[in-house]
Amino acid sequence: MTNNQPATSGPSLLTPLLNPTQIEQAMALIMPAQRIALLAHEHPDGDCLGSALGFAQILRQLGKICVPACADPAPRAFSFLPGIETLQTTLGDENFDLVIALDAGELSRYGALYEQHREFLDHATIVNIDHHISSSGCGQVNIIEPEAASTTELLVLFQQQSGLPLGKEAALCLLTGLITDTGSFQYPSTTARTMEAGAILVAAGADAETIVKPIFRTRPLAQARLTALAVQQAQTSSDGRIIWTYATRETLTTTGATADMDDAIVGTLRDIENVQVSAFFKCYDNPETTRVSLRSNTPYNVAAVCMRLGGGGHPRAAGATIHKPLQETIALVIAEIQKEMQAEDQTSHNNTALL
Repeated sequence: MTNNQPATSGPSLLTPLLNPTQIEQAMALIMPAQRIALLAHEHPDGDCLGSALGFAQILRQLGKICVPACADPAPRAFSFLPGIETLQTTLGDENFDLVIALDAGELSRYGALYEQHREFLDHATIVNIDHHISSSGCGQVNIIEPEAASTTELLVLFQQQSGLPLGKEAALCLLTGLITDTGSFQYPSTTARTMEAGAILVAAGADAETIVKPIFRTRPLAQARLTALAVQQAQTSSDGRIIWTYATRETLTTTGATADMDDAIVGTLRDIENVQVSAFFKCYDNPETTRVSLRSNTPYNVAAVCMRLGGGGHPRAAGATIHKPLQETIALVIAEIQKEMQAEDQTSHNNTALL
């Protein structure tokens, strides 16, 4: 099979399926559209990039003109993605028949791209596909399923149920989202359907090694130094069950790192023995704005914490942008985490007492 040959399949064995009415509604918007913008959220990760680039590859095989766009450039670890050179940071003249918003359910999550094109996007025809529990939906058609491990998992179902073509390059992009959002199928969000979706993508020609090596096994020395410094200055509370660290512009300068090298820090902290919730705070450019990423182990719901702070995400992985200085944000978020953990612990204690 060449990169341009579609790989088709029979009826999907993936269950549970997406709502067929929503598939029909989305396809009714996609099929007549000639120019389609595919949006990846700001501060892009493997899932939003894989979704935008992969779905663009699929729709181009139908003769569509597709423009994947993101407010921020892709981190260099994703330079292997087919079509990454087509990713734009603007929608140009806004000459699009349809917008497909991926991996975020609110237009504000598309950052500067939304700010630059607010009037257009507020009135555009949008298909929204996402898997975050905090998503409210921003389209005329909203395919939102929090049970999915990644948005690319939903796109595999969409492709299978609609009979769209699936080529090798699209499969590699979609598998990237699946692998990165599941930590190579390690996270609790991984289901039998997730694994089946991965099998479909591998059968279509996607090579997992192409993804895993640059994402999980190869990193610049500066990134290793950044992670080491972040761990060195980590602090704990609640008998070591909560751990957090931070990075500033000075941290980047000291280590020689760039802002796109910090993604793995919060996960590294979570994997420390006895830790239940980890937090990574970063304040790089605006001293009055701090971003926080949270990770947790079962049963603690960090999405609930971030939603109270104006953010969102998954129960075990979430984030928020808080318009406060670094130290003030740290104090606020750690207090919210402690509150969430205490409530969960009390609920578990009460449930145990009832047995």
